[in-house]
Amino acid sequence: MELRPIRLLTLLLLVLFVSGVSSGQEKSVKPGINDTFRNPKPEEFVERFEIESREVFQQRENILEACQIKPGQTVADIGAGTGLFTRMFSDAVGDEGRVIAVDIAQEFLDHVKLTSHQRGQKNVETQLCTPESTELPDDSIDVAFICDTYHHFEFPLKTMASLRRALKPGGRVIVIDFRRIPGKTKEWTLNHVRAGQEVFESEIVESGFLKTREVNEFLEENYFVEFTKSATPGLKSPLYPIIAGHGGVVAVPNATEKPRSGAKLLLDATAAAPAGSIHKSLDRAARLLNLYGVAGLKASDVKIVVVLHGEATKSVLNDEFYQARFGVERNPNLPLIKLLQDAGVEVFVCGQALNYKGFPESAVAKGISVAESALSVIANRQMDGYGYLPLH
Repeated sequence: MELRPIRLLTLLLLVLFVSGVSSGQEKSVKPGINDTFRNPKPEEFVERFEIESREVFQQRENILEACQIKPGQTVADIGAGTGLFTRMFSDAVGDEGRVIAVDIAQEFLDHVKLTSHQRGQKNVETQLCTPESTELPDDSIDVAFICDTYHHFEFPLKTMASLRRALKPGGRVIVIDFRRIPGKTKEWTLNHVRAGQEVFESEIVESGFLKTREVNEFLEENYFVEFTKSATPGLKSPLYPIIAGHGGVVAVPNATEKPRSGAKLLLDATAAAPAGSIHKSLDRAARLLNLYGVAGLKASDVKIVVVLHGEATKSVLNDEFYQARFGVERNPNLPLIKLLQDAGVEVFVCGQALNYKGFPESAVAKGISVAESALSVIANRQMDGYGYLPLH
């Protein structure tokens, strides 16, 4: 029997589905790591977790102090287990705060709820999670605490993404996990923990976090690191040696190529930026200057020209026109342009672009030069020896 095209397509899709062909399916990084926690008996784990031979139990008071929990905060204890730190956080946040015990095993959550209520801790809640998500509501917590649990994340990027969504702006993640150093670490840890600190930190940074602190005073078998939900993730906090608050950079001590005095650069900006947002070309100019600052040089050691045209033209409009045109109170680019100009950066806008975008010259903010065209600036400055950097 001849198959019609639609029917043939349907059968093909069915075969692909049954075969499990799906490029979007993420595989577990450690299959079976959580088998122990299927239908666990909490009383047995109390004997394993809450004993002096376990470093994090022995150092629990120091860990609590290092977490810097404040009254009134909402703390999520991720992988709460028997609830040791959940109960300690409950006292730390006080009656106005909340603690959410998060775990993959309902048996642990039932145990936490029972033991917390026995202590009169009414600010403790529980949340059953999945292997891929903490299942916490967006913008609901101030601090996430992950103690000897991160290595149990089968889908770390997905789990950390869910945690990032759950954190309030500027929220913190504290990670305590086993040191995994071949030749030094116990054989059990080498076999049980899939990777060392550097790999875990890399995954967390990739998920949108900035490493802000590491505590080394009292732990030996474990490490203590803190991350902050950030628009500028990384392993180091950004520095702003020349342009404050914009174009943050980090020092790279072992870099083989560093900025040199005498460079002349032309940044050609044409890309669009959402209304109310700082244009990336201006931030790049700030970053370039800050790179010179980190290298011990001054703003005067480099000459920078920025020319804006195309969709970037609106970045130079004065506040009054910007507000009327885009419904945003102020043009956020103008303070940064002023900082750049104070540091010696020349900023031009294309007169031709102003015309076809419908922006009169009177709408350009004071102090910003109007060029006959962006092409003129590009041609003239290249004849003057400027390197050309297109930012599209």
